Amino acid sequence: MEQKDIYLIVVAVVICIIISCLSPYIASGDPDGLEKSAEDSGLAEDFAVEEINGIPEAIFPDYAFANDPDNQVLQIVALVIGTIVTLVLGYAVAEVVRNR
Repeated sequence: MEQKDIYLIVVAVVICIIISCLSPYIASGDPDGLEKSAEDSGLAEDFAVEEINGIPEAIFPDYAFANDPDNQVLQIVALVIGTIVTLVLGYAVAEVVRNR
């Protein structure tokens, strides 16, 4: 891998982490379209995914730690961890595909 490629990857990762850090402050507090539709139909109150057997609980539900979902610092930590894990998995898949 050339030096300019490494530089590009580092810059991209830094930009992703900056966006992760800013997203709790700039994201809308309103629910997304699917969640809003479920609320309008009354499905959101009657149905909980946690009631279905066999589905594991989310590690970071609503992009936060379960013990303190309103703490923005913990939301940022959860988003940064998710961003890094996603980037590492994407890089690993790209390496596997490239080596084939």
